[in-house]
Amino acid sequence: MGALKGRGSESLEAVISASGVGRDEARWAIENLKAKGLVEVSYSQDEVFELTAEGKLYAKEGLPEVNLVAEVKKGEVKTVSELKNGSDRIGFQWAKEKGWIKIENGELKLTQVGGDHKIMQIKVEKLDKSEQIKRKLGVSVIKRAVTGVSITKKGISALKEGKADEELIDSIDRNMIASAAWEGKKFKKYDVNITVERRIPAMRHPIKKLIEDLKDAYISMGYKEISGPAVESSFWVFDSLFVPQDHPARDAQDTFYVSNLESETFNKVPYVRTVKRAHEKGWHTKWREDVAGQMMLRTHTTSISSRYLYGIINELKENLPIKLFSIGRVFRNETVDYRHLADFYQHDGLIIGKNLTVSNLFDELIKIYDFLGIKIKFKPSYFPFVEPGVEFMAYSEKAKGWIELGGAGMIREEITGVKRNKLSVLAWGPGIDRILLIKDPTISNISELYNSNLGWARNRKGI
Repeated sequence: MGALKGRGSESLEAVISASGVGRDEARWAIENLKAKGLVEVSYSQDEVFELTAEGKLYAKEGLPEVNLVAEVKKGEVKTVSELKNGSDRIGFQWAKEKGWIKIENGELKLTQVGGDHKIMQIKVEKLDKSEQIKRKLGVSVIKRAVTGVSITKKGISALKEGKADEELIDSIDRNMIASAAWEGKKFKKYDVNITVERRIPAMRHPIKKLIEDLKDAYISMGYKEISGPAVESSFWVFDSLFVPQDHPARDAQDTFYVSNLESETFNKVPYVRTVKRAHEKGWHTKWREDVAGQMMLRTHTTSISSRYLYGIINELKENLPIKLFSIGRVFRNETVDYRHLADFYQHDGLIIGKNLTVSNLFDELIKIYDFLGIKIKFKPSYFPFVEPGVEFMAYSEKAKGWIELGGAGMIREEITGVKRNKLSVLAWGPGIDRILLIKDPTISNISELYNSNLGWARNRKGI
């Protein structure tokens, strides 16, 4: 405080210069003296526009849409399937929205606008503030700064009496209470407006949180969780679910096949003969074991249900109904857009019991999605492994329309091998990521959920 003696109002820089201490130490001392009433402090509040962590990353590495245009120009990226996770997908989204890129015969092409060399000069700092805010690349921050410090009459008296450094209590612990050491002492006043360093608490990723909520919903309704491999044979992904071997979903443009793994062999497993008979009788085509043995990345988690169903359907030792669920990553060779990705999460439900009907199916799904705060509706639909089959969807306020969540129905007798009057199996397999498009208004594109930007995770204000 001696640096202020005999002076009027001084700036923070003048105080730092006169006292010879660092900026942080000077600010701490000023706030401490203010709490004692020894100095008066004036502040300024300015609104400053700053780049977020993601914006700073793009300032360093370049905007993802500009980088993608450069890659397409060089021929480094030719198709949508070659887009990398994260920045390339974000770049594709914005380049397409800005009209820089188009898709012709499955290949990425630059438009006339996209071919303009000026695009390569666009930096994140040159984007309109509205776009920076929309993309969470920039944010307005109120900054409070010390503009003047002056000593008070109380401060002058304290200097004369040597009490300027009188200690104030800022916290009480159990030892102070036990010894009554706080008696006769003065307490420090707190200023809630003091600018402090931001502390970022740990946060759960929205997908992680949603998966946990889903598990809570299922378990609270008496379901048991099951799991299975991500790399599967076509037999469990398609054949066991009565999907014909010439179905378009099996084509390479829809499914990722694994070429460096040997095909699965079945060694005359009895269930394989059952599947073969069902296919040849139902689809009137020759069933090939080599096609069924092809290894692939599973396209749905229903393959988990299929494996489990085969293991218990003929030797039911548990009390009915049996209620099962699974949650896992699935992979499809999809065209990437705001609600489609090549890999995403899905959850699968299965109920085995007697005298089950479609009404039971509707009731279970309504309860599960009520738990998540989502209202759903149904419409008839076709899926090879269920009869009857339905599609269910939820309304999105942001998209102003209904978004499909998944399919459901009663598993066919060709799959279970059991007459329906003896046993019924209800099943459903909706996606998880799309639920967030409906629940969280801050998410406009599901690719946001898979970026590696910590700034996005820390600054988001959604669920």
